[in-house]
Order: sequence, then structure tokens, then C-alpha cells
Amino acid sequence: MTERHQAIIEERSNIISCHAVSARIEARLAGQLDDAALASWAFDRFYAQELGAEHYEAGAEAVIADSLDALMFGDDPGFRLDEEELRALIAQLANL
Repeated sequence: MTERHQAIIEERSNIISCHAVSARIEARLAGQLDDAALASWAFDRFYAQELGAEHYEAGAEAVIADSLDALMFGDDPGFRLDEEELRALIAQLANL
């Protein structure tokens, strides 16, 4: 299974995984998503979890919540993460 295929499967489930968050950040770094699209996705995932419609990957709840929190206001220049900060989030998500 390719990474893209895995990301699609995870996106359609109600589990927000480290891999899914990393894949979105990677898409942003590759120019496939802009800051607003990434922020919107993170905002939607964060509040879907808050409302009980989606759940964080077991054992990674805190890291995923912190990552989404850092990403969801990235469309505002004052909160936008630079490439180094985005790569640091990917590294944190990978260390679980």
C-alpha cells in the first residue's frame, strides 16, 4: 500500500493518526496545500475530536492535539509555522 493510499484510508476513518497529520504537513511542504487549506483541515480535525465525531490515535493523543493546535491558525501570518517548524512537527509525530 502506498503512503498516499494509506493517507486516504485514514482520512475516511474516524481516527486521526500521526501519519494522517504528517501527510498533510508533507503536502503543505510540497506545495500541494496552501496555509489556509492546512489550517482549515487541522481546525476541522481538532473540533471533530472535541465533538466526539473523530478520535486521536491511541497513545498519540497529546502529540496530535498539540500538532493540530499549532496548525489550525497557520493561515494567520502571526501564527504561521515556517518550514523548519513544520518539519519539527513531523519529527515529533514520527517519534511515537
